[in-house]
Amino acid sequence: MRWILPLIVFVLSGVIGHLFVLNSLPSFIMGKAHQTFEAQGIPENVFVASPRQTPQTQRIVRPSPDLAYAICRFDTTTGPVFIDAPAWDGYGSLSIFNSKTDNVFVANLGPDSDFQGIEVRRPAENNREGALKLDGRGIALIRRLAPTQDQYDAAADLVAQASCAPVRQN
Repeated sequence: MRWILPLIVFVLSGVIGHLFVLNSLPSFIMGKAHQTFEAQGIPENVFVASPRQTPQTQRIVRPSPDLAYAICRFDTTTGPVFIDAPAWDGYGSLSIFNSKTDNVFVANLGPDSDFQGIEVRRPAENNREGALKLDGRGIALIRRLAPTQDQYDAAADLVAQASCAPVRQN
């Protein structure tokens, strides 16, 4: 009987600690990612192409050297954001990550893509149909298969046609 109370306290502490880590660590990681990108001069609401991945340019663990990456930091607290990217002749995708590192949206950007962009809004806003609800900051990531320098250059040229811009309010 005298072990019941310490056992209950131990289990309760473990559960509380577990829930704290699960709920706070992803937001901490995404916050650090935003700080790092900001320190590197990556602006908000603009897609920026990363350099071609080589052993000398790798900043993240094991990025694929066969993919061309472009990233956009955005924040829905200042209003809705429209995110779009053109199709690509090979494999291409657009992923959107929320402030807890969850992948909340994926679009095909391959040759058979019919993706026309997506509006990202806060849940509390008057949402229009088809809008993605995301509260706060997020990251949009474009990946395109580009194993050669020529293909990488062509993929990098498409970044200028991508959109990650605030929606004009009427």
